[in-house]
Amino acid sequence: MKSELLALTPPRSACVIGPYDKNLASVMFMELIIPGLVIAIAALFRGVTGFGFALLAALGLSSLLPPQTATPIILLIDIAITLLILRDFDRSKVDWRACAILLVFGLVGAVVGPYVAVSLDDQTARIATNLAIVLAAFVAMLHHPPKWMGHFVIGALLAFVVGIMMSGFAVGGPLAAAWLLAGGTQDVRVRNTLAIYFGAVDALGFATRAGAGMLPDGFLLLALPLLVVAVLAYFPGEMIYHRLSSILWRRVCAISLVLIAFIGITQTVFISL
Repeated sequence: MKSELLALTPPRSACVIGPYDKNLASVMFMELIIPGLVIAIAALFRGVTGFGFALLAALGLSSLLPPQTATPIILLIDIAITLLILRDFDRSKVDWRACAILLVFGLVGAVVGPYVAVSLDDQTARIATNLAIVLAAFVAMLHHPPKWMGHFVIGALLAFVVGIMMSGFAVGGPLAAAWLLAGGTQDVRVRNTLAIYFGAVDALGFATRAGAGMLPDGFLLLALPLLVVAVLAYFPGEMIYHRLSSILWRRVCAISLVLIAFIGITQTVFISL
């Protein structure tokens, strides 16, 4: 009987967590749990504000994942959230003239962006990403962008640059928002106009990466769980948005963008050292 019990008892090594198991748990925590938390916060933020998912996600993931891994994940999730925003699409709530300018020049930039990003090493890409985050955050904090920003030439140039930034580094959207506001686009039309532009640029940027073989190994295994997290986190944010007054909503946006800009500057300085 004693020998039978000994045979059924697992060896001591099987009951102890070895260094390999600890390393595996640490890797899973860094690659799934923390990125999942970042994605959830970013999706909740876009649900509340209508913008800023890519900006916040890029800021959080830039120190956790290589840029060539983080960017396509952000693009894929941003496409899904854009479709959620457009599920109640209303043609009358789109500035079609501005949208056409953004699309024509932005889609050209969207094709160029992935090749710009892949030509940079990880360290340079992280610094470039954080500089773009800081620039986009500061521009987004402008309540009344200067009138000259609304000019057609400025819009075409910004659309092209933002197309590169979004498809290459998954940031830059607030620059397009500033151009729309400076050109006189009504607040109610900004949300849907940007959603169309962001969705098209994200889709083309992602397709360019996939077609050129730039997606990292195991991409779907990492991206799909984060996509589910983002979708689940978006809806509570949208519910909060519908409950906020316009004044409180603007305050939330302004305070959040100040914090994002500050964190972006700090992270950029830290990475550069």
